[in-house]
Amino acid sequence: MKKKIAVYVLISASIAFALQGCGEEKPGLLENDVKEKSTVESDSTEDITNGTEGIIKLEEGENEYTEAVYEFASSVDEIQGEQFASYLVDFDENGKNEAFVLCGHQDKEDDTRWYSSTVWFVNESLEVEQLFGWYDPNVTYYVEEEFKDIDGEKCFYLSGYNTFDDEPFSYMYMLKDGSIADVTEDINDENEAFESKYTKEELEVMTPQELFDAFCNGEIQAEFTDIDGNTGYIDTKDWGWSEDDMNDYQKVVDPYDVDNDGELEYIIDTIYGIMCFDCKDGKVTMFADGEGTAAFCSYITYNNSTWILYQDTMHEGRSMYQLYKFNGNLQIEDSMNLYWNEDEDGNRTYYYNDDEISEETYNDIYSDIFGE
Repeated sequence: MKKKIAVYVLISASIAFALQGCGEEKPGLLENDVKEKSTVESDSTEDITNGTEGIIKLEEGENEYTEAVYEFASSVDEIQGEQFASYLVDFDENGKNEAFVLCGHQDKEDDTRWYSSTVWFVNESLEVEQLFGWYDPNVTYYVEEEFKDIDGEKCFYLSGYNTFDDEPFSYMYMLKDGSIADVTEDINDENEAFESKYTKEELEVMTPQELFDAFCNGEIQAEFTDIDGNTGYIDTKDWGWSEDDMNDYQKVVDPYDVDNDGELEYIIDTIYGIMCFDCKDGKVTMFADGEGTAAFCSYITYNNSTWILYQDTMHEGRSMYQLYKFNGNLQIEDSMNLYWNEDEDGNRTYYYNDDEISEETYNDIYSDIFGE
């Protein structure tokens, strides 16, 4: 439903730092619950490298790719005692596999699925990238996944099922310049602008409230800027607007001047915090958006200005606050971060704007910002 915007670059960097650490034992992985199924020989990529499409089966057990993931994520306690499984693919057909690695255990009620809330991609040089890193005991991935040609490029489908709300899902990945790329929205045209109910001239004379109402009614889209600086789109056509179902929770709340320009911005509350919209000049722009428990979004008043706050305070071993002050042109004119990380012995290291500080200084800054 929601898209990441540019300010998440710093958040992602901090989260990635916090997820790495130390550990010893072996067969395990990150905060997960996985699903696995039949063991297949390592040459299982044969059917896909020569044809336009094929099936990749999830292979149980350890290999050089799972070894690389273990070294990458061994600091996380939840990896201990879990089992590894991997999908082996050859995106560039050079005879060297890449891999999508899971860790967890087989679904006891359905042996076609594995529990796993974390997925890693390992390239042919055994470099690891974490794709998902949240704990969700309701997520499973299918034992058999598709690997096919799309417009001359190999695409791997990472598909699964959310047992909490009975919803299937699928992510699509391609290799771009040696790096893995999520192309789900591109292939599904989810990021395309649709035809508005209104003409450009009609939109330009609408009031901010009328623009926001049209967005909430699914009649127009909101624009946002992704982390690469590209324009994306979001609409509400499929929203449930439920205040009771946490999987489909959206609620319009009171507008507030969150970008310090003297005008009200419109706000929608979601399960992961707020989404903020600037409505003027004939268009709706989303400039802040909560993205999961690792980037819950809200706003606070500090030093007589409003700051957008992203926080991660629900995970063991870390606590993070990222704050951004916007101006009326939707530009970030100031930012700061405050966080701590905990090692395997429970010792905490404290940071302000990425500089290490003492616990006393951390507490003083925290009290100054949050008034607690």
